[in-house]
Amino acid sequence: MKPNYYLYAYKAQISTVMRKCVSILLLSLLSVTAFFAYAENDKKQHDFFVIYGKIIDVDTKAPLHFASITLEGTNIANVTNSEGFFSLKLPLDIYGDRTITTSHLGYMSTTLKVADFLGSSDSKPLIINMKSVPLSLDPATIRGYDARSLFYEAYGRIKENYPQKSVGMTAFYREMVKKGGSRYLSLNEAIIDIEKAAYDNFFSSDKAAVYKGRGSINYNSSDTLFIHYQGGVMSSLYIDLVKRPFAGVYFESIDNYYNFKMGQSALIDNKFFYVVEFDQKTKDPEATILYRGRIYIESESLAIGRIEFAMNVEGRKDAGGIFVPKKPANLRVDVEQATYIVNYKEYDGLWYYDYARLEVKFSTRRRRAIFRNYYSVLSEMAVTDHKVGEFKIDPEKRVRYKDMLSERVKDFRDDDFWENYNIIEPDASIDAIIRRIIRQLRRRENN
Repeated sequence: MKPNYYLYAYKAQISTVMRKCVSILLLSLLSVTAFFAYAENDKKQHDFFVIYGKIIDVDTKAPLHFASITLEGTNIANVTNSEGFFSLKLPLDIYGDRTITTSHLGYMSTTLKVADFLGSSDSKPLIINMKSVPLSLDPATIRGYDARSLFYEAYGRIKENYPQKSVGMTAFYREMVKKGGSRYLSLNEAIIDIEKAAYDNFFSSDKAAVYKGRGSINYNSSDTLFIHYQGGVMSSLYIDLVKRPFAGVYFESIDNYYNFKMGQSALIDNKFFYVVEFDQKTKDPEATILYRGRIYIESESLAIGRIEFAMNVEGRKDAGGIFVPKKPANLRVDVEQATYIVNYKEYDGLWYYDYARLEVKFSTRRRRAIFRNYYSVLSEMAVTDHKVGEFKIDPEKRVRYKDMLSERVKDFRDDDFWENYNIIEPDASIDAIIRRIIRQLRRRENN
């Protein structure tokens, strides 16, 4: 029997809210009249070397996406993309015997030497095999659930496991638009204030405002498209599937659209998690494009600690219209991939929104053109702290869904705030960046 969840009152229909969440790109024709350089990043361009790798499952040979790669003893880190590839920029004074560690949920960590990557390149990365770790749960925590029942039980406990009043948060946010494999067209990052709405009903909405920000643009005369990333800050909040309609449909209609099955359990921060996998039922190429993914459910509280999901855009010629509402008439846009992650963290018995990542890859081709251009858009938001007491966002300062951070970020620029973190580093992990600016963030909270 399904638990009494607050979305049951709604009739089955596709959620326009989730549609809004994923419509994150706006293409328009670019008329370039000048060369725009990285204002902050043209210094020391050659004071590093780059290593390349690809991480795969040793048994299945499947690529492992979002695996972590770290140079031991430093803040230099990165994560793999959806194909398991990564690159890591290292200072020239790093010796070959320094250690590189790779890690991934449910897998044994691996260690390599920098020298092992000698000769690696973007087209010939070092292949790194990782072995999965079988997990055995304490028999006391194992329950007789099938995947569907476990899913409904977890959502039925939202009022017990998540805040029932709004929470103020500070977060670090970054977004980037990349052409091809390595050329960044735009980079923006900001400190965001968030008024995270309570998990007691669907109608209460999250609010956000920019506190500090900065960015750079790298378009040149050979570019014929100007790519805007619309609504990135709010999209990071909209993918909170614990609060929003689940994966594009209202809760009452989930059984009409999705199948569930159990996946391999995982260990995260020394907590055991059941894994429920979901995918849309129909494979009809004319059906509404929905999602597939995995839900990580903590075995004791049955709180949802993490959701990884992807939109089923592969092979769908109509996917471009979802993500790119405006484009030149002679331009075709094909969405290659759209992936999302939202993570939650436990504090004093309640689970809070903690991290979100969105990545969309697409290609463009003009009519009668032979070659395609490939682009990717990536954004990440990581919560750095929670505010004490009641916190409200000033309505006049709110970030709206239609806003483009690239057009507003200059209004929030403050070079003194960033101090020693004076270069935007798109390949650095978001955790490493936060560690660099944590002193400024703490100073702000104490003022």
